[in-house]
Amino acid sequence: MYCYKKCQSSFHGKISEIPGISVDNFTGSNATSRAYFLSHFHADHIQGLDEPSLLEHLKKKNVFIYTTEVTLTIMRHEFGDLELLEYVKALSKESKLITLPSVPEDNLEEMFLEVTLIPAGHCMGSTMFLFKTTKKTILYTGDFRIRINDIPKYAKLHERNGDPINIDAMYVDTTFIKEEFEDFPKRSDTVDTIIDEIDKWLRTGTKYAVAIYMPANFTYEFIFNQIHKRLNTKVYVNDKKWRLYGTIPELVPGITNDDSETRIHLCTSRSERNSHSSCVSQEHEKYLFVYLTAMKWENYNVDFTPVNRVTPTRLDACFATHCSRREVVSFVSYFKPVKVEGFPNDYVAATPIKKKNDEFVLSPKDRSIPGVKRKCDTTVDKENMKNVTKKIF
Repeated sequence: MYCYKKCQSSFHGKISEIPGISVDNFTGSNATSRAYFLSHFHADHIQGLDEPSLLEHLKKKNVFIYTTEVTLTIMRHEFGDLELLEYVKALSKESKLITLPSVPEDNLEEMFLEVTLIPAGHCMGSTMFLFKTTKKTILYTGDFRIRINDIPKYAKLHERNGDPINIDAMYVDTTFIKEEFEDFPKRSDTVDTIIDEIDKWLRTGTKYAVAIYMPANFTYEFIFNQIHKRLNTKVYVNDKKWRLYGTIPELVPGITNDDSETRIHLCTSRSERNSHSSCVSQEHEKYLFVYLTAMKWENYNVDFTPVNRVTPTRLDACFATHCSRREVVSFVSYFKPVKVEGFPNDYVAATPIKKKNDEFVLSPKDRSIPGVKRKCDTTVDKENMKNVTKKIF
């Protein structure tokens, strides 16, 4: 039996407006649900997925786990030929109507559930779930990162006239809801700065190389691709990751499994002091160690550089795959859901602090965005979302 790293689940799994379903948690009472939804394949969202009792329930009740095509690809890679995969269904980009079977012993009647995938911007394959019943509209964000100015581009979260849809309940990612994480830099700004530093380092000499450490799986493919695009060199990944990426080469063109053709590798070590002999066979004189993280970047200011030179041979870079506090509060304020439930931390309503370089600030009483077009059915918006969807799914 495949056993994934155990850790605390980020979300308890229950959507109270839709009794009998579970999202991103397969433990405890969630293991007897009538439908399951998986937003992405990170350890804190798949707890209980490998338990024999879950498989028995899926087989006995003929219920399924729903996710994205890319996440299903990752599951096949991680789980191999595990029987569980027979009960996993990939949803398409179009809305899907799912029948939830009745559960007489729990007094649950059969019901129909419309499910729409919304790109979450968190990692490869990640999605938000927009659930609609005959009475309620619920948005589960999963882990997500959406820049404030990009909110109006999400056409499926807007009416035809461009108004935000009415949301009865929102289950929102609050990983960085604390005031210490008011702001994060744009990921593109961070990546541009990293690439500039890598380029300067590699130009120092042919024996100089780069090790990039990334604390989460299936999250930083954007960086590989940008390095390839800007520097015309690929990032070396180990055999296991290569086998996965080889099934989706169109999403990750910036990687290679031949360490002789590059001086940049995805490192398995958390410390720059460790040897890289377990990562690559090539010998290099000196390494630049690049550590990607958001947790260490408390009280980030938009005037700061997104990269910190810790030592002459180490860079810490702020690459956030979750919303900052400002982004979370602005997202919630924009849609004004009737109910808000945060995870893994409680959601505390607050107005983002105004700073001189703000794109804008949303008040909980005002959905309008100064200088930002609200209408979502324009050619530009459709094209933007087409590109976003292609990258995420």
